[in-house]
Amino acid sequence: MGCCEVKNRSQYNGIPQQQNPSQNYQKTFNQDNMQKSKQPVKEFGNYNINKYNTINNNDIEHLNVDYPNSDNQKVNPPMSLGSSFDIDNRGSYNEVCIRNSHNSLYEGMNSTNYNCIKTIDDAHDEKIVCLIELSSGKIATGSYDCSIKIWNLKTFECEDTIRENEYVFCLLEFEKNMLLSGTSNNTIQLWDLKNTFGQCLHTYKGHLLWINSLVKCNHKFFASCSNDTDIRIWDYFANKCVNVLKGHNDCVLTLIKLNDGRLCSGSSDLTIKIWNWELNICDVTLTGHTKWIKCVYQLNNGYILSGSDDNTIKVWKEDNNIKTLEGHQHSIRSFCQINDNLFASASFDKTIKIWDINSMKCIQTLKGHDSNVIGILNHSSGNLISCSNDHTIKIWKNV
Repeated sequence: MGCCEVKNRSQYNGIPQQQNPSQNYQKTFNQDNMQKSKQPVKEFGNYNINKYNTINNNDIEHLNVDYPNSDNQKVNPPMSLGSSFDIDNRGSYNEVCIRNSHNSLYEGMNSTNYNCIKTIDDAHDEKIVCLIELSSGKIATGSYDCSIKIWNLKTFECEDTIRENEYVFCLLEFEKNMLLSGTSNNTIQLWDLKNTFGQCLHTYKGHLLWINSLVKCNHKFFASCSNDTDIRIWDYFANKCVNVLKGHNDCVLTLIKLNDGRLCSGSSDLTIKIWNWELNICDVTLTGHTKWIKCVYQLNNGYILSGSDDNTIKVWKEDNNIKTLEGHQHSIRSFCQINDNLFASASFDKTIKIWDINSMKCIQTLKGHDSNVIGILNHSSGNLISCSNDHTIKIWKNV
């Protein structure tokens, strides 16, 4: 378990995810207690199964039991290790008992079968180091070939290319069709993707070394982090730096915005810091990793993930390291959340791993890239998109 320094514990207030309402609900039982989660379901033969599940007919048995009616009659939960109940409109539900070698309900219910359905070969001439989805549904990629490319995922074709003078390390769409890029020449460029495509509208200067991450703070400000150890806050409309967050002792490699509006950074000084950027205060410093921290990410439940060159993923709840995940054989480079139950990690070991949030276990490893996987994105289409040092973009579908 990592240790930490808390300067203002009271300011940390992770926001739990709000569940989406649905007419169909799923009740989940285990041997110790009963939990209810509201999730959309779909038909699976004679059963209603969560849409992300892949379950073999040989692994399930079907039982009928009575659901509590309007008179609030009680139902005794079954004595199985793991069961799932799908409520229908008639006030009854079907139990699906899932048996697997680990006696784990979550491993069975959250199994996935992602396959690569498309590879865009030679998407760039050099390694691809950043990947984002635009408001249009298209994706933008940045590369060591000093270009930004805009991709249509319906045709899998590159629609436009912006030529930079330096390596492109990070991208951010601040508002629709307005793209920011961070580069190896220590500057940030602003591009209009619609009216003056390919023409730089403004260059933000202030960092002394290359830019590693860009994040939107609110409707007016964005933040950047750099190898110069600083995090800078920029006024997007005034085109100027308004604040500098200092506290890291080495390169700041990753930066995200948390659910509560604060910023979270990871550094080669082996620390993670949580910042109140408006007050210019570091609220929390987390330690525990033994090598550089390459990526941080917040799940919808408020937990923070950190990936490191020590080949581990650490899970943080407020200021506590509650779990360390092992499985990757090399540095972890990026994360994305797939749904309430699953997230993905991309690694220099050339793989993408799918993790169950409840059991904190890896349930699938995606192989196909020939070099380091740098970026992973959960696209609005429902597919995963990855980019790599092998110059390719891959689209993965859960089939």
